Amino acid sequence: MRAASLIPALGLLAGLTPMGLAARPGWISGTYVYADLCTRPASGDLSGRRITLRRSPNGDGLVYEVGQGTGLVPVQAAPTVDDAARTVAFTAQTETGPVSFEGSLSAEALTGTLSDASGARPLRLTRVLRAVAPRTCLDPAASETTGSLSPTR
Repeated sequence: MRAASLIPALGLLAGLTPMGLAARPGWISGTYVYADLCTRPASGDLSGRRITLRRSPNGDGLVYEVGQGTGLVPVQAAPTVDDAARTVAFTAQTETGPVSFEGSLSAEALTGTLSDASGARPLRLTRVLRAVAPRTCLDPAASETTGSLSPTR
């Protein structure tokens, strides 16, 4: 069969869907990474957070990571995502207790409120489009709760 004669047949197959199933509205399936990781100049330790949201027609998953020492400590969490409002919420069980987040997603950043044993505080993580080495922390005394970055040059 010639390739040109397959095109109409493929178009017919694309229109077939099982009865009762509708297309899932919302974001395209994929991985969305938001982070404010930086490296402390004196020790080389990582500071800050990274949140990775994986969208799939089979369900959503989330990994919450905190910079500690020379690496990241990952924790899996089940997110609640509202496609219409573009919001996400999750609770991750970390070594130091539960960490909860409620906020909104955009093409540029994840913004909202992060709550843990020390209380609630605003959090803004920039969207990461490609893997890069963490920048140097602006404040040499930065901890995993500051996420302070040096200015981009």
